[in-house]
Amino acid sequence: MPILRFQVAPEMAKGANECAEFMGVTPSELFREALRRHINPILAERDAEIYERMPLTEEELSSFEGVEYWLPTEDWSDWEVDDDAASPIRRS
Repeated sequence: MPILRFQVAPEMAKGANECAEFMGVTPSELFREALRRHINPILAERDAEIYERMPLTEEELSSFEGVEYWLPTEDWSDWEVDDDAASPIRRS
């Protein structure tokens, strides 16, 4: 996993450490989740704009015909759904 380094104000670092401790996660995990929640909507908007400019062709759309249900390709039993989160969270 790539490492990002950045500086935050001392009060933000203190608050992040307190939140992470309260949540039972590491500060790194807290920042990864916060960054993911911030970036995902931006990327979704970008993807929507790309799709508007270049929608799927009839040939691409027809490749989904006949697919009623796609099973997961990996075991997700150790994940739980948080209705407030944008995606599942791995259980500790």
